[in-house]
Amino acid sequence: MDMRITLHLVRHGRTLWNEERRYLGHEDQGILVEGRQQLLPLRERFCTKQFVRIYCSDLLRCRQTLNVILPDSTKSAIPDDEDPGRFIPGVEYDPRLRELDFGAWEGNIYEDLKSDISYRRWIDNPAEVTPPNGESWEAFCSRIQAFLTGLYLDLKELLHVEEDPDTLVQAEAEAEAEAEAEAEAEAEAEAERAGYGCGTQRAELDVLVVTHGGVIRQIAAATLLHTEFWETQVSPGEELKLQLTWDGDRWEGVRLSE
Repeated sequence: MDMRITLHLVRHGRTLWNEERRYLGHEDQGILVEGRQQLLPLRERFCTKQFVRIYCSDLLRCRQTLNVILPDSTKSAIPDDEDPGRFIPGVEYDPRLRELDFGAWEGNIYEDLKSDISYRRWIDNPAEVTPPNGESWEAFCSRIQAFLTGLYLDLKELLHVEEDPDTLVQAEAEAEAEAEAEAEAEAEAEAERAGYGCGTQRAELDVLVVTHGGVIRQIAAATLLHTEFWETQVSPGEELKLQLTWDGDRWEGVRLSE
């Protein structure tokens, strides 16, 4: 099966440490009220979206973000502090989607660390330096790659157990129509979709991932040709949308939005 998905990567809403430009990795900090307000355009954008799978970092700021952006008549658009990050049934809360663990550098800003030689070496080449008591670059990249491979296996299982072919065809048609409307870059890819059901079956589905800035950068670097980690910038509360196709070993993609 030739699988194609539209991957909606959402960075969590703004936190206090984001405002203060402090390193925020595994510290379990919630989002600001202002950060929740900034998420409302995404809530509106997703109001008619049907995601076949939803994945979320298990950290509080991502759980809160997901609670805001998934429209649901049973909950407020702006969750109050008494309901800080409820777990939504059907969502996969995955610790592999956590930000890099900055260890002893958590909570510091650049000015605090700039005289630290190891920190400056890490800035130049994070693959060669690990934050004290933190996570190595190899471990970080490895768990992101494990998530991407697991994503394929999860969707493969979903498609194999699909009992109603008409439902799958409808989902594919809706995803294809949206992609055509949202990106001119889709033109060439659309030609490849011709002949559905004539020897090659192609599935195109929407997947939502709520996670952290570093994770989004690494997913982009792992799936987009000639894209380095630092080239991708997604602010808190914003979305990066990718179209990914499984080539038999890995996801290969194109950028549909900034």
